[in-house]
Parts: sequence; C-alpha cells; structure tokens
Amino acid sequence: MKERQVEIVDKTLVALWDLYREKVKGKKEKVKELIKLIYLIGSDYIEITPEIYEQLFPLPIDVEFRVNVVKEIHIPRGKYIESSIKVNRNINNLNNVRIVGLDDLMNYSYEEKLLKLMDSFGKGMELCIGNEYGCSTALTLEWIKLGGHKVVTSFAGIGGYVPLEELLGAIEFIQKINLRGNHVLFPTVLKIFEEITGEELPSNMPFIGKNIFNVESGVHVNGISKDVHTYEPYDPKKIGRERKIVIGKHSGIKSLKIKLDELNIAYEDEKLESLLEVIRKESTKMGRGLLDDEIEAIYNKVGAKV
Repeated sequence: MKERQVEIVDKTLVALWDLYREKVKGKKEKVKELIKLIYLIGSDYIEITPEIYEQLFPLPIDVEFRVNVVKEIHIPRGKYIESSIKVNRNINNLNNVRIVGLDDLMNYSYEEKLLKLMDSFGKGMELCIGNEYGCSTALTLEWIKLGGHKVVTSFAGIGGYVPLEELLGAIEFIQKINLRGNHVLFPTVLKIFEEITGEELPSNMPFIGKNIFNVESGVHVNGISKDVHTYEPYDPKKIGRERKIVIGKHSGIKSLKIKLDELNIAYEDEKLESLLEVIRKESTKMGRGLLDDEIEAIYNKVGAKV
C-alpha cells in the first residue's frame, strides 16, 4: 500500500455545535467520547472554537485540537476561481489558507481549476469542498491525487462538508494509500453520533450504513457465495461490519439455502419452494426483508422440517 501524507482537519464538533447546541451541552461526556473516536478513525486534527473549548473543558487528552485561525476564502462556484485568485493574490502566508465552497466544481475542468488554486496558494492550502451535489468526496480525492495535502471533513458530512468516513474509506480501499486510523470503529462512531443528535442516519450510507452489507437478491447471493469480490470491494470486517444474507421478495432458493445453513436449520430440498413462496409474500406485505426469527417461525409453520 502506498504512503502519502494527507492532513485531515475534521469539523464534526463545530457542525454539531452549530446544529445541535443544546443537545451537545446536555451530552458533554458523549461528545467527548465521539471526539476521541473521530480522532482514532483517522482525523489528524479536531477543529474547535473558543466557545466550544469553554463548554467542553477539560478536553480529552491524546487528541490533537486546532482552533481555526486560517484565512478562509469562500468561492461559491467554480466560475469564480480566477477572480478569487486575483483578489487574494497578495496573501502573505500561503500555508494558512482554506478554500471553502466549490460545490459545483464537477461541472468544470476540475483538474485544471484545482491546479490553478494549487499554483496560486500552494500545496499547503486546505481544501474544504462543499457537498451540495454529493460530489465533495470525489473532488477531494482528485485534489489529493494532484498532490494536495490538507483537507477538511466532518463525520457523515454533517454541516455540508466532505464525509470523513467516505474520504477515509476511499483513500484506503480505492486509492490504496496507507493512513493512520482504525476504521473498525466506524459503527461505534455512528452509534454515539446518533445518540447525540437523536436522529438515525440512512442505513445505506457509504462505509457507515447499517445495511450496506445486507444481501437479498438471489443473483447477488449466488455471486458472493462463489467469490465475495464479485459485489464487495473490501472486506466488511475492515469497517467493523459483517455480511448478512437477508431473505425477502427478491430471494431465490440459493439464498434461502445459505440462510437456513447459517441458522443451522435442516431442510428437505423439495419443501423449499413452498417455504420460499410464503416468505416472499410475507416480505412483500411487510415491505422489507425478514428477520432470522421470522424466517424460522415461517419454517416451523410451513412444515419444511426434515
């Protein structure tokens, strides 16, 4: 795996403070636990403000904090890059610049635009791409490929920043760059994050969604049973998850056999069609895949025992 220096400044705490201030005040110990975990999964710095410091003092030890003292240059759209460069061309400390915005940069020759920024403000500038169009992770990865070192993130993209978990996962599993961080902790971070906000995140979110390794389609299950790399770009265990076969309206006999074997349930092949038919009807009625105990209950009711 390649080695490359990438510095990640995470704004999860600042975003939580802006959006959930009263909840943060009421769950200070949970917030401190979240801070430590966000640092452990791969952030290099946790950004704070003097107000947050005062509210959460004492802060967790063995975590690198940073008060934002950089000069922020807001560029809302890619078409304003050249004019923004002209206005800010006389900045003295190029290593103290953060470019914020550029949500629509994918609509332009983004490599050319990013290189213009790099030529003007240096590789040491921070890039803080907005996520209005869901492209912030891809654009940030392009910045890193071009030699950019410093990027700004937040867990789950809270506040409209680059989702920290997406960037970390893409760097490790796609770009094959070795960074510090324990990604097995992703589910733990998600759990505490949801406890603080009181809101449940979508179960299909990249790298942290609870159901991203749930497999229902018979074709998918068959492919994974032969070669897991057919549908899985990385091992679920590397992000603290496990593959789960879900039986529902799209499942086939192969999927059902795998699930019954997984549950240590003996069966007769000739009885599986009738069992699967009942499972599909129940799944359609409930609008979801069935839980293991629900499958077992149907199995006992249908009489598919050996």
